[in-house]
Amino acid sequence: MFTAEGAPPTNALNRLIGGPFGAFLLKPWYDPVALQGVVRFFMPASRAWAAANISNGDPAEFLKALGKPRSVGAGLIKAIADTDQLRDVYQLSERAWQDAALNGAAGPMLSGLEDKRMAAADAWMRARTAFITSHLINPFQPVKFEIAAEADVERAHSARLADVAAAFPGAGELAGLHQSTPCDVHGRTLSWVRFPAGIDSGFGWARVEEPRTKAKGAVVFCHGIMMEREHWASLYDQAALFLEPEGGELAVISPEGPGHGRRLAPGYYGGEPVLARGVKGILDYFAEHVIEVGRLIAWARKTYGGPVAVAGVSLGALTAQLVTSAAKYWPAEAQPDAALLLTTNESLIDVTFNGSLASSLDFPGELARAGWPTDKIDRWRPLVEPGAPVVPPERIVCVLGTTDTVTPYQGGMRLAQRWGIPEKNVFHWTGGHFAAAFSVLRDRTPIHTFKAALAQAGRA
Repeated sequence: MFTAEGAPPTNALNRLIGGPFGAFLLKPWYDPVALQGVVRFFMPASRAWAAANISNGDPAEFLKALGKPRSVGAGLIKAIADTDQLRDVYQLSERAWQDAALNGAAGPMLSGLEDKRMAAADAWMRARTAFITSHLINPFQPVKFEIAAEADVERAHSARLADVAAAFPGAGELAGLHQSTPCDVHGRTLSWVRFPAGIDSGFGWARVEEPRTKAKGAVVFCHGIMMEREHWASLYDQAALFLEPEGGELAVISPEGPGHGRRLAPGYYGGEPVLARGVKGILDYFAEHVIEVGRLIAWARKTYGGPVAVAGVSLGALTAQLVTSAAKYWPAEAQPDAALLLTTNESLIDVTFNGSLASSLDFPGELARAGWPTDKIDRWRPLVEPGAPVVPPERIVCVLGTTDTVTPYQGGMRLAQRWGIPEKNVFHWTGGHFAAAFSVLRDRTPIHTFKAALAQAGRA
């Protein structure tokens, strides 16, 4: 339940990072270690897990999905079978939860089903760790690259490129959004919004967390690549920062991005298609998600009545800044009133060709071998990189890591300078990408500055 000070309960990771251990951890040394852990272990294990998810427990089908010959010992056979079983358990719990959420189930019933759903989802997600031993013996690839051809990108996105002002249509439309009954889950007032999504997705979902008092406004928070808060029990809990009383409690709307969580593409892990499909994967992601965020901004404004902001971390920050730019062409109700960008960069081309995550995966090399040199990619900049913001510069807050090599620091500084963001709104954490993303758990000043900017919008 809520503490005596009225703040919402926080998870173990938030407490760990916010405590003495975080002072040791969030230093420049942390990011190179974290990046290697992601690239060398998490992503390859996830690749094997994704193949297992479409193998129905059959090792032969697993190898076919993996696309790489290898021996299959007893440990790998068990990991494949366990993943298949845990996926089935999760899908049963998810269906039961969705039936209740979409049909007006009472809060206590939905709370119990949510606990079961999250436990099943977390167990299924963690099943990928069983593939690490096999990976150490015979490495799995971190990404199954299937770079789309230039002709495929032209068919999908050339019309959008021809009219950038109409590249993200329908952001203010509210038809088809359905909110579940609010319920209490471990001291949080939660509900979920389901909304029609793109061709491959069917429906998207957003988690809604509300303060116990009347919300002073709302923030739509966009997650980073491979971050699936609805499926991992102990991920960084960004909502706690906005629900804290200091500076005003906000409602927090956390959408699942395309290809993540409930929107997994068969045979992929969360976020993999963004990289695996190359230019088309990136364009597809933003084409769909930017519009969804605009619709959720309009929904939040209608629901809560106060100002509404957009925020994000890493890939989510790249999404949020594109929203602030594309929104110039949207209805007023879909335009954000403030923005918070954690670990961002003005140029996705910079992130692709100079970022350490992309280079560690040889993403630039994969693109070049598939017929995508830099000059061809450059043509698509207007659909993935922001122009001038609809949000006044004094209502935009950035947090940048001074040694960030994933979304390189200088690119974030260029965005801040081009947009004219006041120096007092740009925070420089001495550390890299991951450390800077966590830094607001140790120093709330950027959050308080952001809340003040949003409150100013409410008074305007």
